[in-house]
Amino acid sequence: SSATPTINTDNVDFYSLTAQTADITSFTTNLSGTPTEGQTLWIAITGTAARAITWGSSFSSSGTVTLPTTTVSTTRLDVGFIWNSVSSKWMCIAVA
Repeated sequence: SSATPTINTDNVDFYSLTAQTADITSFTTNLSGTPTEGQTLWIAITGTAARAITWGSSFSSSGTVTLPTTTVSTTRLDVGFIWNSVSSKWMCIAVA
């Protein structure tokens, strides 16, 4: 559980937060790594209640999939991303 999760995209392509007890104020703050075009990143978040999510400047919605802004109660939220080297952002391509 962290308000600013630490993710190194050189080391993981799947990151899971469980028992999230705080709103997420930024996924960008502690984000590191050197992603390559087309690289994927999957983030799963399970809260202890509904939790607000602020992604930060390293993430964007795609033309058809919008970044989620909250978790829903204790239901796991899965968000899929692909690295867009043109925008230098993780583009959201799936939410489930």
